[in-house]
Amino acid sequence: MEKNVHLFVRHYPGVGVAAQVLTHPHLASFAPTLAAARLDLAAVVGRLLKRGELWDEETHWSDLRQRRMTLTVRALDHGRMLPVPLRLTVLTHGMKSRAKGKGATEREKLRVWVPRVGVEGTLHDAADLEPFVEELVRHELYLAPLERLHALAYVGEEQVETLSVPASFRDTPRARATEVSKQPRRFAPPPGLAEASRCLNEEARAGLLERAWERNAEVSRLAEAVTAKARASVLLVGPASVGKTALVHELVQRAEAATAGTPLHGVEFYSSSGGRIMAGMRYLGQWQERVQRMVEALRVRRAVLHLDSLSELLSLGGGDTGLDVARHLLPALEGGEISLVLEATPEDVARAERTHGAFLQALRHLAVAPLAPMAAHAALQQAAQRVGRARKVRFTPESLERASELTERFGDGPPPGGAVSLLRAASAGPNAAGDVDTASVTSAFCTRTGYPRELVDPAIRLDPDALLRRFRERVVGQDEATLLLRNLVVTLKTGLADPTRPLGAFLLLGPTGVGKTESALALAEYLFADVARLARFDMAEYAAPGSAARLVGEAGGQQGGLARRVREQPFGVVLLDEVEKADTGVHDLLLQVLGEGRLTDATGRTVSFRNTVVLLTSNLGADSAGRGLGFGARGVQEQATHYLGAAAAFFRPELLNRLDRVVPYRALTEDVIAALARRALEAALAREGLSRRGVKVTFGEDVVKHLARTGFDARYGARPLKRAVEQQVVAPLARWLAAQATRAPPQVVLRVGTEGRIALSGLE
Repeated sequence: MEKNVHLFVRHYPGVGVAAQVLTHPHLASFAPTLAAARLDLAAVVGRLLKRGELWDEETHWSDLRQRRMTLTVRALDHGRMLPVPLRLTVLTHGMKSRAKGKGATEREKLRVWVPRVGVEGTLHDAADLEPFVEELVRHELYLAPLERLHALAYVGEEQVETLSVPASFRDTPRARATEVSKQPRRFAPPPGLAEASRCLNEEARAGLLERAWERNAEVSRLAEAVTAKARASVLLVGPASVGKTALVHELVQRAEAATAGTPLHGVEFYSSSGGRIMAGMRYLGQWQERVQRMVEALRVRRAVLHLDSLSELLSLGGGDTGLDVARHLLPALEGGEISLVLEATPEDVARAERTHGAFLQALRHLAVAPLAPMAAHAALQQAAQRVGRARKVRFTPESLERASELTERFGDGPPPGGAVSLLRAASAGPNAAGDVDTASVTSAFCTRTGYPRELVDPAIRLDPDALLRRFRERVVGQDEATLLLRNLVVTLKTGLADPTRPLGAFLLLGPTGVGKTESALALAEYLFADVARLARFDMAEYAAPGSAARLVGEAGGQQGGLARRVREQPFGVVLLDEVEKADTGVHDLLLQVLGEGRLTDATGRTVSFRNTVVLLTSNLGADSAGRGLGFGARGVQEQATHYLGAAAAFFRPELLNRLDRVVPYRALTEDVIAALARRALEAALAREGLSRRGVKVTFGEDVVKHLARTGFDARYGARPLKRAVEQQVVAPLARWLAAQATRAPPQVVLRVGTEGRIALSGLE
């Protein structure tokens, strides 16, 4: 008697084969050949069968089907959200009709597996398969780190095999040894390194590592350092995204290709991070023991350990003892017992010099500068050829130029890294087939950033007048402010914005409720089609001394709100409300943000604001502006002068000088208030409850004037208007409709009654 089980098999080119029992993924094997993996699993399943397990479980179906699906999920990498395309194998079984009794039939549910991700489920309609799989996968991989998605990459053929195991199966070690001995053994990481790092040699053999083009000099110096008889540890110093990790990956691939007798031949490389070293360590002494085991393994095997963040390493493990991970590694470093390769930005190094000078002196510093334009272009061409071969597409020369232009204009890292990433995204798009042209690259960039196509595509004309009308429909009565918004967008369109600073930095002055926040919402909605891209911070919450630390994060602890938000979504609008109430330490932070377009958080990492619009608002001068009823007791020019003078008297000159513009907002006039009242009323009457009933509500100017008069408050501007509409129109209308015994009349008229209240009546 035999038991059939389905095996899900993955082939790793040049490495081996992984196989797992589909219904019991913990029953798995990795071997040099499929035959060896099958033999290993047959032994395991056979032992379970002899114990009476698995016999009664369904593990095999004759109608099991296999298909490929491609979808894009978002990964978290150093606080940034990155789109990652995944090519997945999906297995299904079921959906056949079966007799239920008395002539009735029912359809089985469709059972679905995505083995590589480790998820499964059932559904009733096969037409829903693709969205169902998409939901399963995205739920499982929500905010997963980028390295986990790299581990899920499609690297070789995947298939389903049937394994037939007799109940009398006996494990045959001699036969297994004979089979395995025919193939090269899989590299087995030592326990001291396997628990907190991954082997880069294996990833190189599987084709998972990137290349460093036009970097021969840097790679040679790095190779010389780690292979010298007096072993050296290296600190790669360069701006973010310059290609430091790619240098390490290139070195590993050269080591894998090195011939016997050369210095790199047989050198083992591992990669870890401060967070990975500390993962799961809860008790005093645990992480020290783990680090010591890693040091011993590195010393014995003369292996090289790559750590991707100096600042993270220095910030972990210290506590009250003063002995952090870096200081624990220092004796082995100074004695040349181990070889490390670390990465850091110049800001990281400057910060570390104050706290870990001895650790920095034990490292050989290797500067990694951005490539020169010609070298960057050559590197981009080589990288594009490699991506094209892997994705079976061809990039047109114009698409390479477009990718370089977009990433250079919008600051997506030094070339060619950002451009290569954009090309990968374009080649994985829904329309990517054959040639990838400039349109595909532009679409991929718009998807990544949220920018509208008309803003970044030079082939599409942007109408400045139409854009101005759009902003003035949204922000009523503030002509200078809407001109500012229009001019900002036009500057971005033409590529004339300063690439070393935020996209825009403006101080919006004026009383409450005149449109400052509405301007920020209108800008976020146009630039990114999503008001969620507006990150709003109430500066009154940062008035206490030392509050600035909450924006950048506490040392050795939690990430700050502002730094975290911009790192996770660098393309957006930041609104700092009532900035005059913030502590002076916050103003000091703003000097760096507004002047240099970046912010250094508590761990030393740099957050770029180069793709962010920074808006500051202030009510300075509102109490003494003589607004009367808010209808402009002073002239427009006089009010502007008043607010600008109040800002100049309060803020430090160095802060004001870093702003692109200081914009005073006008007090609301009667016409503006009436227009805002009309807009609030029309928005309320367009709600789903009325349209679903087919009820049309009409009103006259008397209703608008009544709402403008009763809903305006000189202290709060137009904000009470919405509350007035809710109380005087929506609530009575809801009560009246609910009380209708029969179908509500198709038309309702609003009017101002003799008692000065809004009344309503129905017309058939």
